[in-house]
Amino acid sequence: MRLFRTQPRIALAADADAPAIASLYERAWAEHLGQVDERLVRDQAPLADEVAAWLRGGFEVFTGTVDGDLVGVVRCSFPTGTCLVDRMAVEPGRAGNGIGRALAEHAIQRARRAGVTKVWVQAVPKLEGAVRLYRSLGFRESGHLRAHYWGEDVVLMELPL
Repeated sequence: MRLFRTQPRIALAADADAPAIASLYERAWAEHLGQVDERLVRDQAPLADEVAAWLRGGFEVFTGTVDGDLVGVVRCSFPTGTCLVDRMAVEPGRAGNGIGRALAEHAIQRARRAGVTKVWVQAVPKLEGAVRLYRSLGFRESGHLRAHYWGEDVVLMELPL
């Protein structure tokens, strides 16, 4: 019996990880069908070719593994002296076990190492757990928009560093 949660091992993704990452996104976002607009689910569940393009094209994608199994993923980019953290997903059934928090904390630490002044995230208010997580990490709402391409409202959140 484990008394403590196993912390995920977080590493920079490699090209070979793209199919597993795409599969994780598909499983994680399928859980939200019926909760959020189907256009958002389709957009947030990229194919392996798109994930591979991220890895070659200026994004940093971090994976979280537990006992060798992929359990989470997050993407970072660094436009104009800031860090955008997006595309976080956690293996269905593993939510609430600290995986998303560990990934988000890792992304924030990466942003600090890069010397940026702010970290940005965007979250769909219907995904209350994600919004709660970002608030608990110190993010504050800075704007709202209607993402017509997703059919959903989005809250923009920032964390000054």
